[in-house]
Amino acid sequence: MANVNVKILVNAPKNKVYISGSTKNLGEWDLSKAVEAEGIITKQFPEGTEVEFKVLSNKDWKNVEKGPYGEEIANRKFVASKGLVVKVDVATFNE
Repeated sequence: MANVNVKILVNAPKNKVYISGSTKNLGEWDLSKAVEAEGIITKQFPEGTEVEFKVLSNKDWKNVEKGPYGEEIANRKFVASKGLVVKVDVATFNE
């Protein structure tokens, strides 16, 4: 299986956010290994890998993204494919 680059574009009410997710290069849900993202990051994944992730304003689960009314947001998901661009609009954070 070949590796492919995936771009994750984050539009959030804060300039610097963190992404924690299900794969090694997104920290495997370990917040100490969460990836800093200032608008856009590019990561490599094996093609066809199913990836889940969350966006946080700090490396703390209490600072996870929320919907426009403060509601919980399900894990964001994608399947890695060549040229994929994942666009994420974050309404607010639990802070």
